[in-house]
Amino acid sequence: MHLTLLLTAISFVTTDVCFATDPLAQEYGELVFSSLLYRHGDRAITDLSYPNDPYRNKSYWIMGFGQLTNQGKSRHFEFGKWIRNRYSDFLPVKYSNEDIYIRSTSVDRALMSAAANLAGLYKPSGEQIWNNNLGTLWQPIPIHSTPRDLDESLSFGNNCPQFKKNFDDLQNLPEIKKFNEDHQKLYNYLKENSGMNFTNPIDDSLTLYDILLVETQFNYTLPNWTNSVFPEKLREVSELSFLLPTYTPILKKLSCGVLLNEIVDNMKQKRNGTMKTDYKLWVYSAHDTNVAGLLHSLNVYDYKLPPYAAAVFLELRKSKNSNNTYVVTVSYRNTSTHDPYLLHVPGCDSIACDLDQFIDVVNPILLTDWYKECNKSDENNVLIYFGIIAVILIAVSIIFFTLNKKYFICYCGRNYQKF
Repeated sequence: MHLTLLLTAISFVTTDVCFATDPLAQEYGELVFSSLLYRHGDRAITDLSYPNDPYRNKSYWIMGFGQLTNQGKSRHFEFGKWIRNRYSDFLPVKYSNEDIYIRSTSVDRALMSAAANLAGLYKPSGEQIWNNNLGTLWQPIPIHSTPRDLDESLSFGNNCPQFKKNFDDLQNLPEIKKFNEDHQKLYNYLKENSGMNFTNPIDDSLTLYDILLVETQFNYTLPNWTNSVFPEKLREVSELSFLLPTYTPILKKLSCGVLLNEIVDNMKQKRNGTMKTDYKLWVYSAHDTNVAGLLHSLNVYDYKLPPYAAAVFLELRKSKNSNNTYVVTVSYRNTSTHDPYLLHVPGCDSIACDLDQFIDVVNPILLTDWYKECNKSDENNVLIYFGIIAVILIAVSIIFFTLNKKYFICYCGRNYQKF
């Protein structure tokens, strides 16, 4: 009898542990809203290969330059199923446009990754089966996107003049100059063998590293000259390259400020019950730069290059304390063989960060008026330009008046007497 009860208890505990869908709920509180940003899946090289690349011809990339590969589709499909399991008690099995909102960059591989992910997340059932073939396995789900030049939250500063100015200014920092000096021999070697100009050595090193990495994933044999620099030496420079877009507070603000502001605003609306559509999950399908930038902006980045399908979860929870306060947990998933890593955001008292405290921590880099901040330098330049013109006109007038003072006095005197 006692043995039966013991086995039953063990079975119950084991079942609870193995099949727990939200492993954080018991300790940190009930999940009420989640913001998820992930990188796209595996892809081909882009059309910006290096001049001496033996595999730069399009015939080596039958899916097209920069496009999602079959492995990339499969990776995100499996990730979608993983999300389904984790959120099975939170996100209804049947798709509803009132439960989930999906945003993607306008890049093909990000859009396709979102579609593959959703296929794993929402298998049709019941009345959502729309035919007896494909309709039993897949259903179309809307993915929202904005052209890159108009995208304020995921463009990562690419269409922001002020970001470009501040980013270019990094090259004058002593530590960046020192890094480049220490790696000049490497840059010279890479320039000679790759055929690249290496006018921007850190960024060019990342480009080269990325190309070689993708080609090894396709089992292509790399040129012999790469043996001494790939992967270790090129990876070291590439890791710095991923830090630079969010290297300073202003760069964090211009690259991730709009995204973080949207995430925070959604959390506040969810807490206050004012969200127009009561979403449960808000998804962003983007790129490795977005993942690294978001983590670095929160000061929780491990300086390692985000792999395919790497994902950041910012989850709003109702705390189990007596006050029913809302807390934020931040998790990073960079492998399919381990649960997401819980991250402690600096400035927060604990891993489960009180929502108001979380807002205070990120507030310095939140951005609401993207256009004004991004074009501030241009507006200032216009004002300076008109200011210079005004000064020149005033100076010319003074000189002209001084040289012709006698004429003006006489002329004015005559007119005064006349009237």
